[in-house]
Amino acid sequence: MTVSDARMPGSAVCSAQVDLSAISDNAAVLAARVWPRLLAADLAADGYGHGAVESALAALRGGAATLAVSELDDARALRDAGITVDIVARRGLPSTGVPLAGQDHEVYSAGAALYGLVEDAELRPAMRVSALVVGTKTIEAGEGVSYGYTYRATTRTNLALVGIGYADGLDRIASNIGTLLLGGRARTIAGRVAMNALVLDLGGDTVRVGDEAVVFGDESQGEPTAAAWAAAIGRSAAEVASVFGRHLPRVTS
Repeated sequence: MTVSDARMPGSAVCSAQVDLSAISDNAAVLAARVWPRLLAADLAADGYGHGAVESALAALRGGAATLAVSELDDARALRDAGITVDIVARRGLPSTGVPLAGQDHEVYSAGAALYGLVEDAELRPAMRVSALVVGTKTIEAGEGVSYGYTYRATTRTNLALVGIGYADGLDRIASNIGTLLLGGRARTIAGRVAMNALVLDLGGDTVRVGDEAVVFGDESQGEPTAAAWAAAIGRSAAEVASVFGRHLPRVTS
């Protein structure tokens, strides 16, 4: 089976879904934990891929007192969006920096935890990444899958072509080792991840075009976590969220 990088026309084949209420709830939990220190929401890398402005507003609603960004231009973008709380930029500022709100208080900067990217029962994941099945095929024992045929079926096997690939932020290192949740089970990526698609080995199971495959999401819903996905490919959860958020269409709720 050769992977096609074609998309299904007129549909959102893959996306990063961002739950802003999770960021607000996480900010509330973290603000309570660090009190009397002030909570600063870390918005580096476009809010770890969740959207800097949207994440800033959500964190402030939850109890963050101030904001932290990587560049002065990022701070300007927040100001342009009407955000008036104190902001500190780690780069692009003179040595005097920008005064923090309540500067007599110690400030705790929350990054990965704010977005639920750490293993913590009190924090909720704010990002979910998924893609749709765009094709199915059955192959016989010995047939190869994807470019270079690095995977060959050992028995008659059903396959699902899923519309997400390395151009969407899914690291090629996941080829032949990463798993996605599809049809209630973890399915291993068969062969190399292509530019806009990958293939999943279904064994004897079947799925339909349009079914959803989940890269990571909410563990309470039976979905793999960002941390679990990242660990499987030797990355950090913060890294994979930032990359997916930069490459995928982002759906915010």
